[in-house]
Amino acid sequence: MAVIRWSSAARQDLAAIRDYYEQSSPNYARTIISKLFGAVTNLELFPRMGRQVPELEDEAFREVIVEDYRVVYLLLGDNEKPDVEVLTIAHSRQDLMKKLSRRD
Repeated sequence: MAVIRWSSAARQDLAAIRDYYEQSSPNYARTIISKLFGAVTNLELFPRMGRQVPELEDEAFREVIVEDYRVVYLLLGDNEKPDVEVLTIAHSRQDLMKKLSRRD
């Protein structure tokens, strides 16, 4: 089973998404956060389930799409049983390369 690590940038993204939807629809805020967490939890068993990030030419950078969001993660360590670092959660309209360049 893969170990999941969340970068501080990804945790901030998650909080920002929650805060944004809390204003207009608390129920949807809970729903989307639950879906995002669920997608990341699935990576524990299936770390390669996401597709390669199209903007990057490195198979270690992958993403899972959840509604309008891209959960971008990095496969780390052993090729057979990699761990996962969640790098960012970006809305599909955001410039992913700019967002990744600002990460810690």
